Amino acid sequence: MEELTINEFLIKNPITDLQDLIVNPSQYIINVEDDYNKLISIITKDQDRYIENGIITIEGGIFIKQHYQEISGVKYWDDLPTLWSYILNVMEEYLVDGQAKIYFPSQPIKIQLKKLYRKKIEFLIDHNRLIIEQDIFYKTFLDRAESFFNILVNKLDLEKYEYEIKQIQKIRLMI
Repeated sequence: MEELTINEFLIKNPITDLQDLIVNPSQYIINVEDDYNKLISIITKDQDRYIENGIITIEGGIFIKQHYQEISGVKYWDDLPTLWSYILNVMEEYLVDGQAKIYFPSQPIKIQLKKLYRKKIEFLIDHNRLIIEQDIFYKTFLDRAESFFNILVNKLDLEKYEYEIKQIQKIRLMI
């Protein structure tokens, strides 16, 4: 079975040198991994900084690895909730059209999905390529996105993200 892992990270210090970020990621990021308590703690400590009118703004990204090969890592970040929303949008569009393309919310980094052969899909972030079975791709991404948005809605009381939870349910029905 193909192994695909997805974890979020948060930017904790301003990034002025991309090469230093790549060499010393622990100086700049907090890896959420499977502990959403880190995310909850950071946001609840400084709600005025991160939450306005029920919308959270927090810079971060998504680690995507297949068999220890990194597809997306520390050099790809943006507003984390918006990035997750964009990924859900491209996943939904792919199911309708058989291909889809979108860019990061505020960077010219392309995210693309293409249908391949025998239920395989190609997922691109920038020039990094992942070829994987559609079922594994969708299950892994949707499970992780659902966990993320459930934290925003149920633990941080950010009801405006219920839309994304409904979108995840809709995509599951489309598969």
